[in-house]
Amino acid sequence: MAKFKAADFSRTVELDSPQSHKTGAGVNVTNFVPAYSLHFKQQKRTLTQQYTLVGTRLDNSITIIVRHDTRNASQKQARLDGVVYDISDISPDDSNDAIRYDYLTLVKTTKGA
Repeated sequence: MAKFKAADFSRTVELDSPQSHKTGAGVNVTNFVPAYSLHFKQQKRTLTQQYTLVGTRLDNSITIIVRHDTRNASQKQARLDGVVYDISDISPDDSNDAIRYDYLTLVKTTKGA
């Protein structure tokens, strides 16, 4: 089990599974409405890991660590410091440890013009 200090989890992330709704003009719009927030620690990558990701869809991704929560598995987006990210991968901790952590890989959303 990874050992982290409570002080490592000093920032918060908002998680969401976005819902679409129609505007008065009949246009489908998806808004980010946070379902809940968690404290997180950003995972640093080694140079080897960074080089491995160059040219892949995860090239500009970040990985964060949060306390295990069963709700995490159903979330699709996250917001950090006002920036919305798609959750590309969730690696839940399925150990029997008392304190468990989930790793979330986030990719910045791109809005089509």
